[in-house]
Parts: sequence; C-alpha cells; structure tokens
Amino acid sequence: MTFNKLIGIVFGLLVVTLVLLWYVKDRSGTVVVSQVDSPEVHTQQRDYVDIVFLDIGQGDATYIEFPDGTQMLVDCAKDGVVLEALGRVLPFYDTSIDILLVTHDDLDHYGGCSDVLRKYDIDRIVTNGMLMKKDVQWQSFVSDMKAEHAGTLVVAGVQSMDIASTTVQFLYPDRPLDMLGRIPGIKKDTGSNNASVVIKITYGNMDALLTGDAERELEEYLLRVYPTSTFDVEIYKAGHHGSAGSSIQSFVDAISPLHTIFSAGEGNRYGHPSLRVIKRVERVGSEVWRTDTQGDIRMRVFRDKIEVVEVTK
Repeated sequence: MTFNKLIGIVFGLLVVTLVLLWYVKDRSGTVVVSQVDSPEVHTQQRDYVDIVFLDIGQGDATYIEFPDGTQMLVDCAKDGVVLEALGRVLPFYDTSIDILLVTHDDLDHYGGCSDVLRKYDIDRIVTNGMLMKKDVQWQSFVSDMKAEHAGTLVVAGVQSMDIASTTVQFLYPDRPLDMLGRIPGIKKDTGSNNASVVIKITYGNMDALLTGDAERELEEYLLRVYPTSTFDVEIYKAGHHGSAGSSIQSFVDAISPLHTIFSAGEGNRYGHPSLRVIKRVERVGSEVWRTDTQGDIRMRVFRDKIEVVEVTK
C-alpha cells in the first residue's frame, strides 16, 4: 500500500466519523447511541423547551434550549465555575451559544461571562444597558463583549423574541435606564438589583418567569404596570436567590407557581434562600427546588405540561 493511499484511507475514516458524530448529536447535551438509519430525525424540531438551572454556587446561571436547538444562557455565575456547569449540559464539541443574556451588573451574575465569551462563539448579547464605569472587572467584561463582535440588544422597552414557537418577552427594563437604574416613580436609587432584566418565556400554555435579582421595589412596580394575569406562570426562578427582600407576598400570590427554583450556594453567608420566602411559595402550592441542596435542576417544558427530568448533585 502506497503512502498516499494510506493517507487517503485515514482521511476518509476521519470524515465518516465526523459525519456520524454530527448526525447523532442530541442538542440536549448527550450523544445518542443508536443506529443512524434516518439522520433527519435528529434535525427535526422537538416539542419541548429545556430549562436547566445550573448549580454554580452562590449566583445565577440558567441554560435554555428551544425546540429548534437555539441556545440561551442567562447569567454566568461569579467566575469560571460556569464552564464546568455548561460542560454538564453541552457536549465538548459544541463551541457556540446563540444568546447570552446578562441580567445586571452584579458579579455573581456576570463574573464568569468573560470565560464564556473566550470559550464559546456567541451570536447575540443582551444586557440592560447599564455602565459601571468604575468597576475594573465589569469594564474587562465590556472589552471582551466588544472583542466578540456579537450582535447586541439593550433591553430598553417592552419587546419580545420569537424562537421556534416560543416567545421570550422582556418585561423590564420597560424604558431606557438612567445611570442609577431608578424605577419610575421612585426618586431614590434602588440599586442595580432592581435594574435586572426580567423575562417571561411562553411555550404553548406553559410559562416561566426569570427575574434576576429583582427586589420588593421592582416587584411592586411590575404589579402596578402589568395585568396580574401576566405573572400567572408555572415556573418561577425566585428573585435574588430567595432573599427575604424579594418574592413579596403579593408577587407570589400573583404568580402562584407550580415550581419555584432557588439558585444559591450551599451554606452561603447571606442565608439564601430565606425560610420565610420558602414558606411563602409553599403556601400557594408550589413545589420547591434548590440548587444548593439538589444541584442542577432540569425542567422539560411541553406545551401543556412540565416534567422535571433530572436533578443532580
């Protein structure tokens, strides 16, 4: 056998292997071990949305995959631990994430975003438009955002994205934020937590609400400007990791969720989630899920039901 023929055979085997890996890739983050009789099956749109509340310690990171495989990461934890978490839901050869949403400029929400930008190709970055000019780490992240050359979206009004029969509605900010992120009608500075991007995800009859670090003032504002029915959702990621200053009674009553998720670090010094808040959501009939005690929490959202398909610690 000539050397050129040997090279040709090796190259051919490599191509076949790559093609097989492409066809059997399951966008939920696993490789399907099965016969590839009909490759088109793996490219068809699925009938559910995957939402994984990642165990990243004290902070937030939520991975969402839509029926057509479009991926969104909401917040990035406080540091590079987010990459380990993403490695649990994405195969090693997946090097792109379509949408990165940074709810606000608290370190435990954006600290790992630079690591994400260095490892993954990001198509679009969504922020609230706030600029922390004196924060060195935030400015480093801003530089990394610019270097990514991704499309950008500043949430500065009620708007929505339609992704594969799913609607992502941006409820807040509902107007351009001033430099202090003040809530309309409130003169005092209510802090960066209350400048969080608030989103509602709707697929069929099922809804999920993610509120970043929203606290009392923002929750009260949202109840004033939207019909109560807006917040009648099945999945609620509790604001500010279950802080006692969030998830006020009137807000919880309006939501009345089937599932409430608390994203917090085990034994954190803040006492998150607050026992009072836990009891508050339990009283409206919600099942409680916690990343600090249960690990990653994966929910599969169908048009008419929700399945908790995986909880790992």
